[in-house]
Parts: sequence; structure tokens; C-alpha cells
Amino acid sequence: MTGSLRSLITVLLVAGVVLLLDQASKQWVLSSIPLYGAVAPIAALDSFFNVVHTTNTGIAFGLFRGGSLIFIIVSSIAVIGIGVYAYKQQGASGWMLFALGLMMGGAAGNLIDRLRYSGQVVDFLQFRLFDHVYFPTFNVADSAVTCGVLLLVWLLYRQERRSAAVIGSA
Repeated sequence: MTGSLRSLITVLLVAGVVLLLDQASKQWVLSSIPLYGAVAPIAALDSFFNVVHTTNTGIAFGLFRGGSLIFIIVSSIAVIGIGVYAYKQQGASGWMLFALGLMMGGAAGNLIDRLRYSGQVVDFLQFRLFDHVYFPTFNVADSAVTCGVLLLVWLLYRQERRSAAVIGSA
């Protein structure tokens, strides 16, 4: 098996796990909690964390609501682009492939929702920051994309620092 194919398979496996977790959690919310209903899965954290059933036409954390068609297009391009990029990565680190898989799986999870639910995604993780101040409700796909992007930025930053150190010592 070539390095390119191995990289792509690794990214697809990570993306598949993310997609499975995302879609299974959303299915549980859809079948267990009425729209705009909430449950406290951990009683001790009730004042801080709840699972709620909401929908969102925006992107991660409720930003840019109402742009469903453009988000379908962008998500489709992102999933394909990440796949092509992963295939071209022969010597990429496992962490790089993991980051790409997180982003691909998250993008695919929300893309599936938009196609299934008239441009909307199912959001359900809700954290209260202060009295009556909530962090925007999100889902597993949003978390995966965010973690993947942060990991990728960190990896690129480390790579840049190493390159600068090598150039500086020459």
C-alpha cells in the first residue's frame, strides 16, 4: 500500500468514527428529546451542562445563521478537498492525519444534517457560563471541526518554529 493511500485511509477512518459518533448522538437527541426540550444527563452538573434539542441554520456555534445553501457547498468542497489533500500526504504525521480526519468527519456530519433536515443541523450540547449566559449550543461535528482546526494550527505553528530554528542555526 502506498503512503498516499495509507494517509487517506487513516483520515477516512478517523472521519468515519467522528461521523458515527455525531450521527448516533443526533439520532438519540431526535428520538429522546422534543424540539427545544432539555435533559440533565448528570444531575450534579445541571446548573452548568444540559443536553437540549435545537436546530441551527448557521455554522459552528450558531454563527452566520441562514446560509444553508452556501454551507452545503462549502462543506462538500471541504470534505472532498480534505480527502484529496490527505491522499497527497505521504509523510504526514499521525497527528496531522488525525486533525484532517476530525475536520472531514465533522464537516460530513453537519453536511448530512443539512441535506436531511432542510438546511438545518441538530445541536444539543449546552453549557451555561454565568447566570443566564450560555455558550452557543453545538454538536459533536462542531466539536470535531474545532478541535481539528486547533490541532492543525498548533502542528503548523510547531513546524514553522522548527523550520525557523533550523534556518537560524545555519
